Amino acid sequence: MKRYTGLWEEIVNFESLYSAYEDARKGRRFKPEIMVSSARIEEIIYQLIFDLNTGEWRSQPYYDFESRAETKRRIINAPTFRDRILHHAIVTVVRPLFEKKFIHDSYASRRGKGTHKACKRLKHFLLSAAANGEAVYVLQCDIHHYYQSIDHDVLKKLIRQTIADRRLLEVWDRIIDGYNGDTGKGIPIGALTSQLSANIYLNILDHFVKECMQVKRYLRYMDDFVIVANDKETLSGYLADIKWLLECHLKLKLNPKTKIFPASRGVDFAGFRTFMDRTLPRKRNIKAAKKRFKELSWKYRHHQANLEDVKPRVASFLGYVKHCRARKSTISTLKWLKCQRGEKKNGNKAGFNHHHHGK
Repeated sequence: MKRYTGLWEEIVNFESLYSAYEDARKGRRFKPEIMVSSARIEEIIYQLIFDLNTGEWRSQPYYDFESRAETKRRIINAPTFRDRILHHAIVTVVRPLFEKKFIHDSYASRRGKGTHKACKRLKHFLLSAAANGEAVYVLQCDIHHYYQSIDHDVLKKLIRQTIADRRLLEVWDRIIDGYNGDTGKGIPIGALTSQLSANIYLNILDHFVKECMQVKRYLRYMDDFVIVANDKETLSGYLADIKWLLECHLKLKLNPKTKIFPASRGVDFAGFRTFMDRTLPRKRNIKAAKKRFKELSWKYRHHQANLEDVKPRVASFLGYVKHCRARKSTISTLKWLKCQRGEKKNGNKAGFNHHHHGK
């Protein structure tokens, strides 16, 4: 098992931290906190280097905000901008080292992966399982309150299986303990290091399923993972083994919605509903989009939003539905455009044509 040292100097230098600053502010540069920090960024970086090298650095308190991007609201715990710069610098250097140890079929928070490739792979598994005309079943597991349940001590041990740099480990330990350090459980949802940590934590599950259990058709998107097989009994055995590993070694519990079901029902996974012959949009995503567009429509009519606010929202939705069969859902979701004033008169429906309905 290869462990890496000599990483501190790659992270704690002006060039690396300035590059991390540029990454951390992408898409956020006009937020007040970032504008204030940007005005004195050199001073902030040099102070950060000093604090890190003298061992004085401590994680600042996270701030919470509510995310309403989906129908299910959740609290995001975000680091301060100063700490976000450090998180980006660490992840830039260490992510490739962990990527070498991740399995192919892990698709969340990884370059070159993502939801679309996860769904394509799932469809491949469903079709290959049905190739001989046999029945196809799916075991779909979800971990109960995953981010909140990650055990700090277990996570630190797993990180040490790859990282041997003492100073980096001390800082990473402080990042981990800077959130719920009194309980020793949980990592913040809004931190970049948390996305990597979440994959590190379940990497042991991935290798257990693939190498010890010898499962061929397994894939994971963060804490949601799927196994495809030809009979329920096999999947029930897999479930028992997985439950044992999670509870005894990772101190996690499966969500009660974990289930075994026929593939013919479709698999609600990685943002889509995947069948052998088609991919449909996830119902709650369509519901959430309708809600967002209704709110945006009201703001537009009352002059609290303009076309520059509308266009990226609609483009984002069209980008989602183009990857699935969603013509009916798209038309019904975008009906609110007909109610708008101004741009409606030019016959272009606020700059968007209704022929973009997905496949």
